[in-house]
Amino acid sequence: MTAPKLGQRLAVFILIGVFAGSTWQVFRRHERSSSPHVIEIQLGHWLLHTGMREAFDAAIAGYQAIHPNVRITQIPVPVKSYAAWTRTQLVGETAPDLTGMLTLNEELISRYYLPLSPYLDQPNPYNAGSNLESVPWRDTFIDGLSAMRNLTPTSGEICGVTLQLNSLRLFYNKDLLHEITGVDTPPANFSELMKIGRQVAAYNQRTGQRLVTIAGCGPYARQLFNLLLPSQTQKLTLELSPSRNLRVTSLELAALILEGKVDYDTPEFRNSLNLMRDVSTLLTPGYMQVQRDEAISAYLQQNALMFFAGSWDYAILAADGQFTTGMTPLPLPSPDDPVYGRYVLGPVSEAAGYPEAMLGIIRHSSHPEVALDFLRYLTSRKVAADFSRISHRISSIIGTLPPPDAGQLGPRLQGGINGFTVDFGWFGADLTSNFFQRHIHTATGPHADVPAFARLLNTEIPGYLRQDIARQLTRVKRDIQRLDATIAFQLTLPADAPVRSSWTRHLETQHLRQVDILSYSRYVEP
Repeated sequence: MTAPKLGQRLAVFILIGVFAGSTWQVFRRHERSSSPHVIEIQLGHWLLHTGMREAFDAAIAGYQAIHPNVRITQIPVPVKSYAAWTRTQLVGETAPDLTGMLTLNEELISRYYLPLSPYLDQPNPYNAGSNLESVPWRDTFIDGLSAMRNLTPTSGEICGVTLQLNSLRLFYNKDLLHEITGVDTPPANFSELMKIGRQVAAYNQRTGQRLVTIAGCGPYARQLFNLLLPSQTQKLTLELSPSRNLRVTSLELAALILEGKVDYDTPEFRNSLNLMRDVSTLLTPGYMQVQRDEAISAYLQQNALMFFAGSWDYAILAADGQFTTGMTPLPLPSPDDPVYGRYVLGPVSEAAGYPEAMLGIIRHSSHPEVALDFLRYLTSRKVAADFSRISHRISSIIGTLPPPDAGQLGPRLQGGINGFTVDFGWFGADLTSNFFQRHIHTATGPHADVPAFARLLNTEIPGYLRQDIARQLTRVKRDIQRLDATIAFQLTLPADAPVRSSWTRHLETQHLRQVDILSYSRYVEP
């Protein structure tokens, strides 16, 4: 037999084998799902960081041990493709029974996820025997699930739970820090952080090395600025807050700028830009083009003294680092800082945290009662503790101890109000924010020109703000229309229906949205 014919036959046999295997898998899956003795549900998520899949596997094994008739399949999807994957699965009604809520807006959540509100006032049965035994499920979470409610502010319904809280930390190489500074304790404030930057520069000059103070990358640098810069607008927030609620929203700030009450020459704004300039000198040169994996690699290879990142990255640092990694909250300017202390109130509380592992039950789930039961199991005290230990993350469940080697990842619960950022991130159509980010290089790095950047912003920003306000109000109008339908439906329900009583809350929300339309429509046109 000639070689070409042998190759053709081999290819045919391979195709037959693949087809037979696929047919068998489909048959087995159909057999399992159609069996009256086996209930199969799926869990889809984006949490591929070190330790997360292992933590889910352990929780699934524990649940199946006490529920032998249930089979749970984990479907991890890379974060870069997760947004597109989720939307495709939701629209096609093929999403897993439990699907993570990353990047989803209120409209998608309300349409495709089951409200959990009816169950949140009941105790979690899997907390039996603990001091949370009689505590309502919602109150077993550190934030009372306020982060999940913020995902659906219009309806006020809670459609999911969060398994963990993220925190942002400055990780540092203890051995290298001691070699450079003589101590292995982290900087306590921004002034001390800048001093370490100067010590690193002196160390490089003395040894001929090219050590970077903080391994930076584009995505994490923006989070660093968003954490650092609001220190300069803390006092201004108290003065400017239109609603007197100790905060200034992007919509409110846009109106203040268009009215001429503040601009980028306002001392607090200028200090924010100066602070951004100073901290950028500690980051990897060209950090905006650096990717996360490159920054991690630079830190692990000891080409950088520090690495600013989220708690989600700690597991890989602990597993792959050949040195001892310490961690500390990002050092912010203190009120007595000679340069940046004038407008500072003090440390900011992290009690709200950054929700992670947000999971909800899909409306078209064939077994929503099993999915709900597994969600309760995942968020019970005992399982949450094991999940935290395996994943090296902080649990969102009250009283759950942090991983033994990562106590500093826990949120700082004491502190005051935060200020606002001056870059308008995630507002309207993001036109203002995109303009800011496109020209941020003007105000960062060794050749920064903050006055030129401020002049550019003062000239160009107003036009972008008007467009962003228009887009924001378009969304508000859609919210009002959805609330019309929701309120009308609730009023058709019997008087004793539990859901009917929510119509007043939804009506109040609708009135607030209408106030936004009346208050901010005049800013759309010059």
